[in-house]
Amino acid sequence: MGAQVIIDTRRRQVRASLDAPGEGTTIFAVDLIKDTWDDFLYFVDQAHGFEHSGDLTKRNRYVRVATASLFSHLDGLVSEAFDLLRVELSFKPYLPKNPKFCSLKAKIIAVQEFLHDTRRLSPPKLNIELKLLRDIINHPSITKIGNQDSGDAVLLNGTDVYGIAVDDLAAAGHEVDNWLNVLCASVPFSRFTDTKRIIEEYTRALGANSNSIRDF
Repeated sequence: MGAQVIIDTRRRQVRASLDAPGEGTTIFAVDLIKDTWDDFLYFVDQAHGFEHSGDLTKRNRYVRVATASLFSHLDGLVSEAFDLLRVELSFKPYLPKNPKFCSLKAKIIAVQEFLHDTRRLSPPKLNIELKLLRDIINHPSITKIGNQDSGDAVLLNGTDVYGIAVDDLAAAGHEVDNWLNVLCASVPFSRFTDTKRIIEEYTRALGANSNSIRDF
């Protein structure tokens, strides 16, 4: 049996197994939050391609996965920022009533208000209405009420997922991208980790030579 080492590059935690299949030692460095952004970019591009070719089954499949990936990425980084800020005394007035069980929207509002009031920073506009459809993708039997802020409530269900326009999804990704870049620079913390570099550092620290370092 071989050995397997998995490095969580965001938490700087290492998990090892001595009964992995194969021989020798395999080292993985992973960043799930980073991967969800790469997934979004890939799947929205695929959705565009299949829309142009008229293959709606594959177009819809990639739209669903791209939508889920986009908001997984946003949720992961907002939650990480929230956890970093919540230990600061100056952030306490901005904590939601129940910070352990608050929504993504509540965290976004808390972080935005904190950055605006204490650091005079104003992140760009961020519309997360599309997240309601992500929630339906993850829980297909539920319904959601959309457009609450505008006063025109709309009941959303699974059929509305098929109405997501690829161009709108790409535009939402661009908006999220800009907002997260400002967020990460303001807190501050890294939006992405360099998994390849971390494997190289870990291998050198062990005094070993790597025969092959690659992304997976």
